[in-house]
Amino acid sequence: MISSRRRAVVFPQAEHARFAGTLALAWRDRPALPFASFVRGVADHDRGYGEFDNDELGAIESAPWVAIQRRGFTPQGEDAVVDLVTAMHVRRLLSSKDDEHERAAFAEVDGLLPSLLAAAGVTAEDAEAADRITNLCDRIALLFCLEERAEGEVRGHAYEVDGLGTVTIDPWPLELPRLVGLVTGYAAETYPERLAPIVTPFAALPR
Repeated sequence: MISSRRRAVVFPQAEHARFAGTLALAWRDRPALPFASFVRGVADHDRGYGEFDNDELGAIESAPWVAIQRRGFTPQGEDAVVDLVTAMHVRRLLSSKDDEHERAAFAEVDGLLPSLLAAAGVTAEDAEAADRITNLCDRIALLFCLEERAEGEVRGHAYEVDGLGTVTIDPWPLELPRLVGLVTGYAAETYPERLAPIVTPFAALPR
């Protein structure tokens, strides 16, 4: 889960990932992957956590965090493109190889990639290009849930998050002039035993 730094609200990883998928769905220059499967892969990129996780980002220790990532990159076999998109994302997360747990898991997912690419019928170059989109969508969705002002750049796209629901991106990558929607968080005091939804609007627009 991701804890807001502005108020007593938490966002499950699954909800954060769905927001990332919403951004991917509106992408203008589509990657060379079956698009519906790509979008589902972005929306499922943190699937190892489950629906209402209680593993706080930044606080969970390495071994259980890596176990979550293993659940994420293990192929489910339902859609090879979804499995590939998820594995590419997890491989990027593990690429820092900060300890023995991350190094071992990185070797596993890296060794898995050739079979995932073959099953999906996708080249390594096209998969990397798609992962650049996943990376930007994931970063924006994460910072949105932290609810504090932040800015940065991912592979040529500058972004700014104001911490209050507005995201700007330059150059503008979406096919719509602006994108609005809702992200559901939950009151931190009772999560996850009792789910008290707190719906937060977002607006993404050109910088």
